[in-house]
Amino acid sequence: MDGGQLIIVGAGGFSQEVISWADHAQQAGALPRIRGYLVDHGYPQLNQDYDLPCLGDLNGFSPQPGDTCLVAVSDVSVKRQMVLQLKARGVRFSSLVHPSAVIARTARLGEGCIVCPFSLLSAGVAVGDFTTVNCHSSIGHGSQVGSYSTLSAHVDITGDVTVGESTFFGSGARVLPGLNIGNNAKVGAGAVVMRSVPAGATVYTSPARKLC
Repeated sequence: MDGGQLIIVGAGGFSQEVISWADHAQQAGALPRIRGYLVDHGYPQLNQDYDLPCLGDLNGFSPQPGDTCLVAVSDVSVKRQMVLQLKARGVRFSSLVHPSAVIARTARLGEGCIVCPFSLLSAGVAVGDFTTVNCHSSIGHGSQVGSYSTLSAHVDITGDVTVGESTFFGSGARVLPGLNIGNNAKVGAGAVVMRSVPAGATVYTSPARKLC
């Protein structure tokens, strides 16, 4: 790696997990070392076990030469807001792919993505910017996932699925092949999606039904 350093954005539960996974990637030579972390004003900071300095809040942050940020936030709307704030300050972004993840040679990842341990991106998959693929989740062949989306743990996006931007999948959700999931949709934990989901809809249970 070059002389740059990594800034973690966030201090919540997911951020704490990402710090551990970033350590693994750094040991494998895939990420620079972590310089510290940023939090929104008024949010709790990490405890002392993490031995990382708080570098302030997003609005007051001035990156040093070589710094890149990793936005470790699962809420899709908050994540998008943070990214836009940081971009306005000229921040550059890193992606994190855990060494245990399996990424097909024809899969494509956008900027600022987080691909967590034991996840799978199959052949021809395209993942948009700032999307999170959490532990043990998979995206099947030919599927596309839009920017700012979040797949929680154990999500199964099967083949040839199209997912819009800022879409959230709860743990254990499953989408059958060839379906479309619209922008800003939410798929509840454990839901099995057997029909396409319109933009902005929330679906849950098995088979998935529209909640709102």
